Amino acid sequence: MKVEFYYSSKQAPGPQFPCDNKKAVDLCKQLQQKGVNVKIQDCGEQAAAFMTYNAAVTGPPSAQRAVFGAKGALEEDFGKTVPALLIFEKEGDRYPTEVFPRSDRELSKLVGVEEALQELLSKA
Repeated sequence: MKVEFYYSSKQAPGPQFPCDNKKAVDLCKQLQQKGVNVKIQDCGEQAAAFMTYNAAVTGPPSAQRAVFGAKGALEEDFGKTVPALLIFEKEGDRYPTEVFPRSDRELSKLVGVEEALQELLSKA
């Protein structure tokens, strides 16, 4: 498994998709300590590549896709006003299997980055 977290130290997350970036970074570091390959990128310092955004929008099945795309957060928001967590099943996968935040139909709620990271930690 590989995990990538994109956030901005220069922009606060927007109210529509709240995230405690400091807590999320701490949770990512806890995952790293458990041996998970985790990439943490501050988009306030270096913007995420378009290919990363594109993979988040087009890779996962629609039920597993994030809030990014035509009806949600736009490319400019990715990793800035909307922190993004990408989960890849295998190290070399080009497209993530899951992206957060996302609306989960089964749970009937928005699943945020922190909640997804806590779930990953409980399984690691």
